[in-house]
Amino acid sequence: MKLTPFGEAVRVIRLRHGLSLKAMAEAMGISSAYLSSMEFGEKRLAQKHIDSAIAFLGQYCDQEQIRQVRDAAEQSKQIIDTEGMSPEARGHIAAFARRLQEGATPTPAILSWIEGTKGKV
Repeated sequence: MKLTPFGEAVRVIRLRHGLSLKAMAEAMGISSAYLSSMEFGEKRLAQKHIDSAIAFLGQYCDQEQIRQVRDAAEQSKQIIDTEGMSPEARGHIAAFARRLQEGATPTPAILSWIEGTKGKV
């Protein structure tokens, strides 16, 4: 399993300052398992979790590191959970992502369909 950008950012800071996952989770009012699940993208990263993580880390970090955690959290919130989707739907998502990585441009029909779904997720 791979850490999310948020998970990587907070883990680096924790290790640098000798802080445990448990200490951070307790300060955030959640379990260690829940924090770990957020770091790996298994649990949704809510704004309240970002705020409490930053409040905890702010005691140990400078403003640049806090900005990095905020940026990483925003990147992590963009991760889409595909676990409950059918294998066919996951295949479509993977194919679409591969095509975009290869530099392909979605057709006007696909772009129109995507625009029509904004705000519904």
